[in-house]
Amino acid sequence: MVQKIPFHENRSIIAQIRREVYTTGLLHEIDEFDEFAHHFALFNAAGDITGVVRMLRSDEVPRLELQSESDAQDLVFPQSGLIMEVSRGCARKSLTGMPLMQLAVAMQDYAKKQKAAHVVTKSGKRLLPLYQTMGFRVFGKPFYSDWFDDRKTGLMSIPIIYDFVKPGGLPAVAGPQPQQHEEEEVLVW
Repeated sequence: MVQKIPFHENRSIIAQIRREVYTTGLLHEIDEFDEFAHHFALFNAAGDITGVVRMLRSDEVPRLELQSESDAQDLVFPQSGLIMEVSRGCARKSLTGMPLMQLAVAMQDYAKKQKAAHVVTKSGKRLLPLYQTMGFRVFGKPFYSDWFDDRKTGLMSIPIIYDFVKPGGLPAVAGPQPQQHEEEEVLVW
């Protein structure tokens, strides 16, 4: 079960899980975005927190984390609608990948209920296909993150986006779309 949790009351457990999971080089367990983010925890049947994630809202922060990455300044974000950014999603290492999926699905559901137009996040190459099956698409080139020791590990972040709303304000529709056929143009010589 995923529930929203207050940051200040759970700061130590959030930092502990991040420290435990991000062994490849998280530079800050708690950063400047945590104060403004909405935090969520995944609880197991015994009521223990087994995973955490946070979400930032473009209408509540001056810049999203992705917009602050020095190597990703060429990213083009949608200009209209609420953008929600999911970051720092992690689950205890002793568990399989299922908790990460539960957190990801819960964040998509939360963003939809908040009437977000778009959800952005970053992924590694290994998890990218999973996000793509959820409907995310890549919207920029891979980059070295300022919040991880990426340059040392060689692991790059890939910016991805999910559109609830298409450009122009129309709802994004899942599933096959009807084919639109342009009229053939006949050239006469």
